[in-house]
Amino acid sequence: MSTINKETIPILLVEDSPSDIAVIQRSLKKGGITNPVHIARDGQEAIDFLHERFANPGVLILDIHLPKVNGIDVLHEAKQIDTEIVAIMLTSHASMKTAIQALRREGAFDYLEKSKDDLPQLVEAVRLAIEKRVLQLQSRWVVESEGSERVVDMKKVQERFDLSDREVDVVKCLCRGDANKEIADRLFISELTVKGHLKKIYQKMDVHNRATLVSKILSGAMLDV
Repeated sequence: MSTINKETIPILLVEDSPSDIAVIQRSLKKGGITNPVHIARDGQEAIDFLHERFANPGVLILDIHLPKVNGIDVLHEAKQIDTEIVAIMLTSHASMKTAIQALRREGAFDYLEKSKDDLPQLVEAVRLAIEKRVLQLQSRWVVESEGSERVVDMKKVQERFDLSDREVDVVKCLCRGDANKEIADRLFISELTVKGHLKKIYQKMDVHNRATLVSKILSGAMLDV
C-alpha cells in the first residue's frame, strides 16, 4: 500500500472576501500548513473546480454564505463527487444553527465561527482534517488477504448492504485489521461510537464477527476487477 504524503493533500478555500482569504492563508502558513491551497470566490466556481480540476479532493474550507451557490449546496455537490471529502464550514454567529445542520445532514467535518479569535482553532481543524483525509486515502479500496493486497469496490459494498458513509469508514478500518481503539483514533470518534457502528454493520451484513465480514467483502461480487 502506498504511503500518502500529507503535505500533498490539496485544500480548496471557498471564500468571497479577499481580506478573509488573505487572513486564512497567512494563518495556515504561520501554523505550519504548507499544503497547496486553491481559491474559489463563489459557490459556482467551487463546484466547477471540483468537477474539472480537483481530481483528488482533499479538504474544503467553506464559507456558508457565498455568491451564486451557498456553501451548504456546494458541500452537497462535493459529497456527490467524493463522499469522503473533508469539509470545514465557516459561519457567522447568526448562521451557527445552519452550520450545525450541515454538520449533521451533509457530513461536514467541523464548523467554526468566522472570527480572528478562532483562527488557531481553524488551523488545528485543518490539520486534523488533513490527517483524516490521509487515513481515508490510505485505506481506500485496499484489503489485505493472505499476504497480498486486493482492491475492493467499496461503492458496491455500500450499496449492497445499505451502509452509511461512516459505516463504510468503519468497514475499511476493519479490513485493515484495526481494533476498536485504533478505529476510534483514525475516525476521531469514541470507542463507544465504534461499537454502535459495528452492531449496525454486523446486522446489515448478516455477520457475527470481523473475520466473516472481511470474507464476505472479498467475495467475487465485491472485487473491483
